[in-house]
Formats: sequence, structure tokens, C-alpha cells
Amino acid sequence: MNFEEIKKYWEDRAAGDSSAQSTTQDFYLREIEFAVLSERIQRYSPSLIADVGCGDGRTTVRIASKFPNAFFSGFDYSSSMVENAKRVLPSGGMPNIEFGQLDICEELHRSFDLIYTTRCLINLPSWALQKTAINNIHKALAVGGVYLMVENFIEGQVNFNQIRKNFGLPEISIRKHNFFFERQRLLDYVDGMFTVEEEVNISSAYYLVSRVIYSKICAETGAHPDYFDAHHRFAVGLPFCGEFGPVRLVGLKKR
Repeated sequence: MNFEEIKKYWEDRAAGDSSAQSTTQDFYLREIEFAVLSERIQRYSPSLIADVGCGDGRTTVRIASKFPNAFFSGFDYSSSMVENAKRVLPSGGMPNIEFGQLDICEELHRSFDLIYTTRCLINLPSWALQKTAINNIHKALAVGGVYLMVENFIEGQVNFNQIRKNFGLPEISIRKHNFFFERQRLLDYVDGMFTVEEEVNISSAYYLVSRVIYSKICAETGAHPDYFDAHHRFAVGLPFCGEFGPVRLVGLKKR
């Protein structure tokens, strides 16, 4: 899919679904992302924060509620997503949050202490566009500002699919509107712009339980997989370990 096709995909999805699963069916993966981002924001104590690719705004609102002394700007290139995000705000709004339409391939024209993305840049269909987005995030950060990159990487995808194969399960393919990162290519590119503060695969243990063990149980019992099954709910509490899922946190500090 090209850029415009992907954008239309998200516009149509947001227009037809304003539920908590409008950006991903995997509800509990968002719980992991919420916990990870909240802990890092607590650690860095930024004043101005941008959620780039905020989608339906649910994660943005939850985090902003935890940090009333910080101001949050939620951006998405889908106008339908932005409208859904505004509806998530409590009656009367919140004084420390705003939502607006923005294409990350264009400059932000504002400065932030911390910017985060959650599975946003994988919706750009080429490495060239992803580099443009990273450059724009870098420009928008104050010196010493932090970019929390929660995105999908091909290495973890390949590894967990190999485990699925070992269990007699079919491969889970990458969705046609996604373009996953290659870890070393990313690290080579950001070297000089950012210092790498941390790298954590936040999906590995979760995927082993939800995409391997639970999937195998469903295959053997004939059960229909359910994203709200207890295996997903309990797997959220597992420690981060291994490299068997696609979603990684890469913490970057602007030089």
C-alpha cells in the first residue's frame, strides 16, 4: 500500500470504529505500552510532550491524567482519528491536553521535551519516509529532549514466527499497511543525532504467551482466538525478556 492508501485505511477504520480497538485489536498490548511510557515520563519529568500518531487518543488521555503538570499534544494525520480522540476527553475537556491533525512527514514547527510514537512510523510505507519522520521528530525536540520510539521491528517478528513454526502454527504475516524497522539500520541512522538511552523488547514474553501458547491451545481445542482471553491479560504482567515479538522500545536522547 502506498502513503495515500494507508492514510485512507486509517480514515475509514476510524470513521467506522471509535472503540478501544480502533487502532489495534490487541487491547492488552496497549496496556503494556501505557505502562512503559508512563514509567519513562515519570523518569524524565518533561513539561511539553507530543504523542505523534495518537490514534483514538485513549493512551494520550490516560497518560495525561497521570501527569497533570505536563502539557500533552496529541497529533494524527487522520482527521477521523482526531475527532475520535476529542470524544475521549472527559466532559469539559482537560487543561493539559490538546488534539490536532498533523502529518509527521511535515515539520511540527514547535518544540517539545519528549515525543513518543506507538506503532506510528510503521505506517509509513518506506524507509525514506521513516527517516523523514525521524528527522522531523529530532528537529522538534529541545536539546537533551527524549524520543520514546515504540515501533515494530522485523527481527522480533522473524523470531516469534520461528517459534510458531516449531509449534506447528502458521506464520503471522506483516499487515499490508505496515513497514517494519530493521534494528541495525535504524541505529546506524540515528547515530550522531541521538544517544541511545535504552532498548527493550516489550512484546517478547507477551507474544510467546498470546501468539504461541494460547494460539496452540486454540488450534488444538478448536476455540476461536479472543484478544480479551485471560492469557493476554495475565501475559501483560510478565517481565520483559527475549527477542520473540516485534514491538520494541528504543529510548533516544537528542544530542
